[in-house]
Amino acid sequence: MKSVLRPIIAALCGTAVCAAILFGKGILSADSSRETMRILSDAFTVPGLVLLLCGLFVWILRQGTFSGMGYALKQLYMTMRSEKYREEHKESFSDYRERKQSRKPPFLFLIVTGCVFLVPGILFSILYFFV
Repeated sequence: MKSVLRPIIAALCGTAVCAAILFGKGILSADSSRETMRILSDAFTVPGLVLLLCGLFVWILRQGTFSGMGYALKQLYMTMRSEKYREEHKESFSDYRERKQSRKPPFLFLIVTGCVFLVPGILFSILYFFV
């Protein structure tokens, strides 16, 4: 169920951003076909890039790039807690990194959904330059 729901929610968010840009820039009152192509290009490119870059960021997080920073912030938080709490929640960096690596959030649906929005945006950009 989750595997179907995630891309649907991402597509709905992208569609909402797309519609907001379309009506915010006044697609209905566009004077020429060139201006219409520009508005359509902007409306599809922005959510496409946002979704694609979010997916790439999640992929970077899955690689463990920010594990050291997360562990440092956790240790800073631990120093502000009581001694009893610190003893109960003691964890080495290798244990912390292994625990974080075991949870792998999905990201491919964001990249695919972003590309689905980005392709029409690129096509409308090409049409904009040739109209």
